[in-house]
Amino acid sequence: MRKAISLMLVVLAFTNFSMGQVKFKAVGDIMLGSKTPRTILPSNNGQVFVDSLGGLFDSVDFVFGNLEGVFVNNEVKPRKCSPESRAAGRCYEFGMPDKNAVVLQQLGFDVLSMDNNHNSDYGSQGVSHTKQTLDNLDIDYIAKKSPIVIEKDGVKYGFIAFGHSSISYHVAHIENTKKVISELDSRCDIVVVSFHGGAEGSKAQHVPNSTETYYGENRGNLVKFTHAAIDAGADVIFGHGPHVLRGLELYKGRLICYSLGNFLTYGNVSISGVKGLGAIVEVQLDNTTGEFQSGNICPTRQKAPGIPYKDNTKEAISVIRRLSSEDFPNSPLEINSDGDIKIKP
Repeated sequence: MRKAISLMLVVLAFTNFSMGQVKFKAVGDIMLGSKTPRTILPSNNGQVFVDSLGGLFDSVDFVFGNLEGVFVNNEVKPRKCSPESRAAGRCYEFGMPDKNAVVLQQLGFDVLSMDNNHNSDYGSQGVSHTKQTLDNLDIDYIAKKSPIVIEKDGVKYGFIAFGHSSISYHVAHIENTKKVISELDSRCDIVVVSFHGGAEGSKAQHVPNSTETYYGENRGNLVKFTHAAIDAGADVIFGHGPHVLRGLELYKGRLICYSLGNFLTYGNVSISGVKGLGAIVEVQLDNTTGEFQSGNICPTRQKAPGIPYKDNTKEAISVIRRLSSEDFPNSPLEINSDGDIKIKP
């Protein structure tokens, strides 16, 4: 009898392990006000964001977003724009006061991408100060060409970021994409890919299966990039960069979010029309196989000058449903009007 009970416990333990799950919540671009090009800062170090969003990030293993800019203090100076272009509003550089960073900790963010086209706005000093600020808050970050591994409950999660700068793992370099993801996959159980790519603006909602350019930059064929990433071992992909929402695709059992839009972009980023819509996407994966199990879209919207809130009109869900259907008609995903994401039976 004791042997039977022991065997049953072993079987149950194996079953629980093999049926383990991991939950992510991911958002798009985050910019907590900026000292440049115009000084537009939230009051009370950004506590208005906590008041508006508190509780929306509970009950998951990882909360992820893209940090669109750097944290600075009075000693860290902008490096991107000339004084003339800055004064004329022709150049954008984002430097967030480091005292605002605690907002991200209070909201529950665990991992942030630092690979985007505003990461170098304050030079190497801005990058270093941002890393130190996040280290002090115990928030992990993915810097350019710097994948990280986080072990949680015996499972190793690899996070890697791609962008379109000369010092990034470039979204257009497919063979290198395969190489670096395959190497990370060899060390981890689950691989999470973040990318900053694609054209920008209200006319960039669709995902073409071709190379996208913006201001003369090659910003990748993102269908080709994401599929290659999954072929090499990626288990879930979170995209950002276009400043608008894009569709979702399921490829070989793995979820691709092509752009999660502007989530919290206070002051110096346009939030008019569709650029004011965002989404908190919850994704549940099997933590042994990496396969997508289920998900949900929490729709958000920003009110001027950039305060996000849960949008009860659910417009973001409607936009993502439409774009997913139009751009990826063969994807086996089903998104209902409440934002639930499932695999079609």
